[in-house]
Amino acid sequence: MPTANLILMLLIGIVFGGVAAVVLRGRKGVFIINILLGVIGASLGAFFPVLIGRSVVVDVTTPDYLLRALMGAFLLVVLASLFRSAKPNGAS
Repeated sequence: MPTANLILMLLIGIVFGGVAAVVLRGRKGVFIINILLGVIGASLGAFFPVLIGRSVVVDVTTPDYLLRALMGAFLLVVLASLFRSAKPNGAS
């Protein structure tokens, strides 16, 4: 994968994680965690065909990998926010 495409994919994760942190109005530590989750989700989304064995390399000739990166970042941040919002009984 060319370096420019890798940087673009990582920027998608950083931006989406940052936007999610602002929208979810979390604490400062949650902001950093959301950015990391966005980057991890974007990476997993872009490399999804490689991970499931449908492809050997990521096809960067079409913007499909960027859409998969966006969806991966979205899904991972939303999934983490669902688990983060649950509070145990007796917690203040």
